[in-house]
Amino acid sequence: MRKLLSALLIVSIAASAITFSACGQKNTNTTSSKTPDTSAARVSRPSRVSEEPIEVSVDEKKPRMTEAQLADLNKKVTDCQGIPSFTCTSEKLDGRKISKDLTVSLICDNSSSPFQEDLIRNFVRTADRIGFKHIITAETDGTASTINDALTQAVKDKPNMVMLSGNINKDTVVTNIELAQANGIEVVSAGTTGCEQPDHFVDYTVPIPYENVGALMADWGIVKTKGKVNALVVNCTDSELSQTIFRGFKKEFEQYVSADDGNCTVINANAIELGNGLTNKIKTILENDRKINYIFVFDDAAITDAVSSVVQTSSSAKIVATGGKPEDFNYAQSGSIDMLVAHSYEWTAYAMVDYILRIAGGLKLPEQQDVPFRVLTKDIINKAIDDSDDSFDTFDEICFGSNFVTGYNNLWNY
Repeated sequence: MRKLLSALLIVSIAASAITFSACGQKNTNTTSSKTPDTSAARVSRPSRVSEEPIEVSVDEKKPRMTEAQLADLNKKVTDCQGIPSFTCTSEKLDGRKISKDLTVSLICDNSSSPFQEDLIRNFVRTADRIGFKHIITAETDGTASTINDALTQAVKDKPNMVMLSGNINKDTVVTNIELAQANGIEVVSAGTTGCEQPDHFVDYTVPIPYENVGALMADWGIVKTKGKVNALVVNCTDSELSQTIFRGFKKEFEQYVSADDGNCTVINANAIELGNGLTNKIKTILENDRKINYIFVFDDAAITDAVSSVVQTSSSAKIVATGGKPEDFNYAQSGSIDMLVAHSYEWTAYAMVDYILRIAGGLKLPEQQDVPFRVLTKDIINKAIDDSDDSFDTFDEICFGSNFVTGYNNLWNY
């Protein structure tokens, strides 16, 4: 069964290229002949907090963590190693009734990235099956220009809602977000901020607990070193998602690690440095500080930099990262990284559809949407592959199962 790995990765990537159904084709026709209102006044909003570097400090007066604390963290990490259960506690709804007149424009940060391709495909497939009137998808390449073009087109298409997915820098597209809002289109975001930092640029934020990812990453290093973790953190300062994960890490690390046992060095890199000079920066720190035993990477675009740095310096430091792309699973399966906090694109897509249905139906919105994260290691992935059968054909399904599909279908009275 282990020999299926390469084929599974190919299937996972190839599935992204499957042509969307008619419901999900990119719409180039304006659904309303009414000229969009372009006279909306610019709303004064604070700048993205993600531009501010975050540092980690350890309290010199903090006592060393106790055996009981270590046992609690170990249980937390262990509990996250199995396939997650569907735990959504929101009220049931009539999915067909709510969705039959609903048109949504889905705009991702980069529609050609493997994670977003699969998320789009599953979002469209799920919404189509439930009975959404129309889903309009946009072609974007990660630049503000293409995202602004997609928002401009959405104003012309007049959907009920725009769903912004992924790590979109809202500062660069805020004018067109406000233009959509001025034309009666509600704007929702997912995949950028966590439950503790709602996105002030939009009307609604899908509350996915990304802070928990950072906390879980810190817990892994703390447990494996018994509190004696000398950490190197690789953070992307212009990625709001990276910053959100970092905050969860910082809170957990500072709560448990004492100055007697550990410390934390932070690299606050920008997106341009990822894959372009970041390796040398990591290498320099590893060469100057051989006590570093764990590297924590909050943006999966920097995983390759971290892996290359460890190999080139012959460092014994282990890497903990987060992500959901096939490449991320591959790094974990090969043992190049010690642990991956993974999340499912398909489960995320279901959660986004659920949130839209609740907004459209005027229902109570959950404080936290059910999007779980799973701890994956080389051994865990290999066992999952060995235990799987032919009913699972992607890495995502092998690692996260399909119980959430039944759960959401029951929740939507489907």
